[in-house]
Parts: sequence; C-alpha cells; structure tokens
Amino acid sequence: MSAERNEAAGIVRGLKRRLERERAAGGGELLARGARARALAPREAAAPAAAAARTIPAADAPAAAPLIQAATLVAEEVDLFGNPVPKVAGPVTSEPEPAIPAADALLNPAGWEARAAVAAAAAPVLAQIAAEVNICKKCGLWESRNKAVPGVGSALSGVVFIGEAPGADEDRLGEPFVGRAGQLLDKIIQAMDEAKLIPGVPLSRATVFIGNIIHCRPPENRVPLPFEIEQSSPYLRRQLEALKPRVICCLGKTAAEFLLGSKGSLASMRGKVYRHAGAKLIVTYHPAACLRNPDYKRPVWEDMQFLAREYVSN
Repeated sequence: MSAERNEAAGIVRGLKRRLERERAAGGGELLARGARARALAPREAAAPAAAAARTIPAADAPAAAPLIQAATLVAEEVDLFGNPVPKVAGPVTSEPEPAIPAADALLNPAGWEARAAVAAAAAPVLAQIAAEVNICKKCGLWESRNKAVPGVGSALSGVVFIGEAPGADEDRLGEPFVGRAGQLLDKIIQAMDEAKLIPGVPLSRATVFIGNIIHCRPPENRVPLPFEIEQSSPYLRRQLEALKPRVICCLGKTAAEFLLGSKGSLASMRGKVYRHAGAKLIVTYHPAACLRNPDYKRPVWEDMQFLAREYVSN
C-alpha cells in the first residue's frame, strides 16, 4: 500500500507541475473553458425545447434580458394555404447571442416627425428594390409568375407586416395581400386605426409596410423552398434596413421562423417580444388562417393590442 500511495502522490505532483507550466504559458484558461464546456454539455442536451431566439417576456419587457433556448420543430397541421405539413421531431439549437437588456437595446424611432424623415429617406430605396424585384430571375419562380410582388406601403408609421409569399391574386396584380386574406388584413389595420391603438400614428395601407419573405408565387401556393427563400429574402432584408421599423409583425409561422432564425410552433412564438435589427418583433396568425378558423380572430386582435403597447414602450 505504501508503494501505491507513493506512486499516486508522484502522479499528483506531476499533474500539478504540468498545470503550473500550462498556466504560465497561458493554457490554464483554455483548460478551464474545456472543463466548463464538458460540464455544460449534458445539461444542454437535456434542456427542454423552446423557441430559439432572444425573447423578452411581455410582462418583464422593461428589464428582462433576452433568452436563448433550444427549439423543436413542431409543425402546424397545415401550412398557411391549407396544405398538410409533416411533423419533424428532434431538438434544434442555435448559436447563443450576447444577451442585451431591453433597457439598453436601441429601438428605431417613433413619433410622426421622426418617422416622416425615415419615410422620406426610405422611399427611393424601396423604389429601387421594387424595380430589382420586378426583373429578378435568381430562382425558378420567375418562370411561372405573372408579376413579382415587391411590397407596398411606407415607413411613415414604423409598423411592418410580413407574410410568407404571394398568392394567386397577388401574382395577378403585383401587390401583396389583395385577396381574401389581404382584405381581412386591411380590416385589421383599419380597426387598429379607428381604435387609436397607437396615439398620434395613423394606420392604413399607405402608412404601414406590407411584404413577404419571397416575392414570387410558388406553384399551387406551396411553402417556399429554402433555396427560393435564400435568393429572394435579401430584398426583404434591404427593405427592412431602409424602413427602420419600430415593430415588425410576422403573419404566420413561415415568416416568423425566417426572421427569428429558429423553428417552433406558432402558439409558442405568440405573446413574446423579440428584437430584430432595431425593431421589436411579434408573431400572430396569418389572415388566411383566420379565414379557415374564425376562432383565431380574437387572438389576432389581442396581438394587435400587444403590438401597440410595445410600439409606445422602450
């Protein structure tokens, strides 16, 4: 036993000398990081699935720090146009981003005078992007389109509505949300204006901006393919950069998943505030979903009231 203890003591002394040499050479921090990573790995693997994004719970928005969580692909029973969507199980994780307290995050401007200046600067940029969209041939959707659909509206209010893709009526007219779902969206915006949900900010199709993540109609209104989104979405990102919105409202799961960069059920995304490039971002049901299920109309109106409260708060 004495020999074994001596051998063990020798091993310990050798390890101590090695650690001291590595610490002197700057390797101690690397070893510490590796140890922390190994300790965290089991907990990360067992973490419950949730929406992967920097979120600010509505009740704690003024002081809460954003959270990064694991996500699980939980598909809706149908997509925005009523087509069945297969369910995909399994956790999906995203790279964590630095947490930014809500109080310190800069928001795009509010107030009619400030918004008017943003709108004036954005108008020529939006016109240039629309011209590029109308001649775009980056993916195969241009071959079957009648008209591209760049988006409509302005930066005056600082409110932006983003959907998935144009439908048949939009493809025919070259303007987003002009079919039955678009008519319902117009009624929602009108109701917000009549209720003066955002004091001093007129809301109409001219003062908000309405667009989609892709700008040509997919055949038979199917869900856009990843390559199609990859080719078309940079136009939307440039539009958002020019618009400097105060609040972005994602209409449906596809738009939300794209702008948040994570998967999740629409129910899990609602009622939360996200941050996206200087704007607050909320998620609600697509108007087409409300047409299929009128029970969604009340939650959508609650989400519009939520949008208005977030608009006026920092």
